Amino acid sequence: MPDLDTLQAHADPSLLFECISGSRAYGTSTPESDTDIRGVYAVRPAAYLGLTPPADQVADTRNDIVYYSLRRVIELLASANPNMLELLYMPDDCVRWRSPEMDMLIARREQFLSRQCVQSHLGYAIGQIKKARGQNKWINQPRPERPPAKEDYCHVIPRERLIPIEQPPCRPVPLATLGWDLGEFHAASLEHARDGYRLYRYGKQARGVFRDHMLVLESIPVEEETSHFAGLLFYNEQAWKQALIDHQNYWAWRRERNEARWRQQETGELDYDAKNLMHTMRLLLSGESILRHGAPIVRFEGEQRELLLAIRQGRYSYEELMSMAQTITDRCAQQEAQSALPPTIDASAANRLLQDMTQHWEARCHG
Repeated sequence: MPDLDTLQAHADPSLLFECISGSRAYGTSTPESDTDIRGVYAVRPAAYLGLTPPADQVADTRNDIVYYSLRRVIELLASANPNMLELLYMPDDCVRWRSPEMDMLIARREQFLSRQCVQSHLGYAIGQIKKARGQNKWINQPRPERPPAKEDYCHVIPRERLIPIEQPPCRPVPLATLGWDLGEFHAASLEHARDGYRLYRYGKQARGVFRDHMLVLESIPVEEETSHFAGLLFYNEQAWKQALIDHQNYWAWRRERNEARWRQQETGELDYDAKNLMHTMRLLLSGESILRHGAPIVRFEGEQRELLLAIRQGRYSYEELMSMAQTITDRCAQQEAQSALPPTIDASAANRLLQDMTQHWEARCHG
């Protein structure tokens, strides 16, 4: 199995292809753009005979640099993956390494074009549209650095409020409202009530309700039931777990995001993610190009490039961009009905190509 360092150094004979991808390939890069690297490497067939199959890819921690196994590339091409298809149409100035086996694949790239490819491009674009405003919620609703605590999802009916004299009975209130420290209590099960518990106050002698990140139930002596009973506790553990996941996702996004990319949204200039909508338009135009010209677009030029850059700069409203996207989608629907492209990709032909390329590479490097 190759490692990232030897692949990047072009020191591993399994390397079949390497290119600069992303915005620098599309012609839409800015001074703040990252440099994305994509590549392909071969794996000897014997490696797939073991109990643990080889990994599908080798990548850095941010996935700015990713090398895919040849088997994975063919698999994704056979499923009409737009990101893999563009590797077969990379501009020459983006290609940093290309083997005879990759020449074989590029020579037969048209077998991976189909109406399914068009639908994949359109589907990816719709996904980007949904994402464009989805992350706007994170910008408008920033999360505190403190992770959500279990206590935040605890509600209590204090003993005196179970049947109050002048108030509605059995109304749970947030734990924070009471100011109670669950470290001074014990919890016991409440029969036939999911997420419900009896709560007993033991003060400084208590071991606490939560211990080692878990709610721990105690067996309360009968003689202490009445004297220590403090009320009923309701703990929504599922809501806490979901909040914790949301918090982790938010802060991972904050750590890894390109600050310049989000500046317009944070200042209120835009109500959408401009970069995602630029990629929406790029995918739509590339999908339409498959129908019209029999090839996707990787490097954008002229008016199309200017359009993408204008979208990236936030020169259009969200509604204007949705109108453009709908127009292209409608055009694709009309053109697809008249297209000579096959409906799907021939999986058996893709499998034969994988075998031919692997055998050629083995003969060349290990013969």
